[in-house]
Amino acid sequence: MKITDPFSISPNPNSLYITPNLKAILYQARGTINRRQGLVALLADAGMGKSTVMRFLYSEFDARDDVKATFIPTPQFPSLFAMIKSICADFEIEPRRSLLEQQDRLFQFLVQEYQEGHNVVIIIDEAQLLGNSLLEGVRGLLNFETNNAKLIQIVLAGQLELKTRLDAERNKAIKSRIHSYALLNPLTDIEMRQMIDHRCKVAEIPNPFTIEAIDRIYEITKGVPRHILKICDKAYDYMHLNEADKITLEYIDPAAEDAAVEIAA
Repeated sequence: MKITDPFSISPNPNSLYITPNLKAILYQARGTINRRQGLVALLADAGMGKSTVMRFLYSEFDARDDVKATFIPTPQFPSLFAMIKSICADFEIEPRRSLLEQQDRLFQFLVQEYQEGHNVVIIIDEAQLLGNSLLEGVRGLLNFETNNAKLIQIVLAGQLELKTRLDAERNKAIKSRIHSYALLNPLTDIEMRQMIDHRCKVAEIPNPFTIEAIDRIYEITKGVPRHILKICDKAYDYMHLNEADKITLEYIDPAAEDAAVEIAA
């Protein structure tokens, strides 16, 4: 699908460039979900593109006839009951008056879906925002299982502080349930070049960046996708403003400054 804004930082899964690191992460996540193993945890520093990855994974599973999937972009629920009610609403399960009743109705739904050959998937982004009671609630959902399979599969994606939370003594129960752990790495210089080229191809435009400009972008960003895209976007605007057809080295530092990307002295 063509994108009209080639360097947007919005988490559009259609613009995602699959690196070897990301390919391995998706393989792990798909395997855990397809084999009904329960819980996947994806960790990434700010700006690494985890939200785009989560939307990509959600769109993939949501398109399948044998999967019921929901995506929670910001899990700021005031209570466990509120979170369970929200999940149930996404699956069109009628609300109940108490947490226990709501959990029972969710369990009935999961059993029915399992009997019909459907897998149920919950993808939670920004999972570092989950309080300890909600993390315990996530662990509780994994108790919905048969002798051979989990009835619900969960992907937790969060910033690196999520690991600190999971390493805490009080959260060791949910940490022990994690079947697959993955870390999203910065891009290499070659991967950054390939990502920029991919973005241009999806937008159906020629790649306007000179080699020197690309080298400078990597020097500034160290491979952090959000910073790369912000600089590219500003530089692309400068090119059009100057009625040029190439993005040269002279555009990059001013673009970084306008994009609020720090330039090391």
